[in-house]
This record gives sequence, structure tokens and C-alpha cells, in this order.
Amino acid sequence: MELTLNRPLQWFVYQLHANELPLRHLFAHVNGTTTGPRSFTGEIGKSLAGCEKLPVVSSTPIEYTLCEVTNKKDLSTDQLSTQVSKEVLYVT
Repeated sequence: MELTLNRPLQWFVYQLHANELPLRHLFAHVNGTTTGPRSFTGEIGKSLAGCEKLPVVSSTPIEYTLCEVTNKKDLSTDQLSTQVSKEVLYVT
């Protein structure tokens, strides 16, 4: 399958895991450890309780410039999402 797609497949799972771990460790360092699957010991985690009930606030998009992409097949999912959002921003 790797030969057909012309790219390694085993790295995909590791990259998803690698994206999560630094943020998890940073959050644990700044906020403290969790006390269970749905509870935190620090102020940041405690303030997140019920955040889904808070009102949505309006915001202004930040203008930015991305370099042009010649082959979108080379982009990661996050990069592709950023590229699509850039295109939508210029259309609206």
C-alpha cells in the first residue's frame, strides 16, 4: 500500500499522538494534574467547567499571509484546513 500511495503509512498514527502529547504535558505543568477523567486541580481547568454554557462572543479575523502551495497533496490535515479557511476568507 505504501508503494501505491508513494508515502509511508506507519508515521500517521505516531504524528497524531505526537501532536497531543506536548500540549497535554504543558497543560499539566501549568495547571496541575487531573484528579479524574473529568476534573482538574488548577485554576485553568476549574474555570473550564461549564464553558459550553458561556455566550459566544464576536471576534475579528486576524489578517495573515501564507505562502502559495503548489501541491495540496503534500499538506497535513491541519495545513489543508488553514489553506481552505484562507480561501474562504478571501471569498467572503
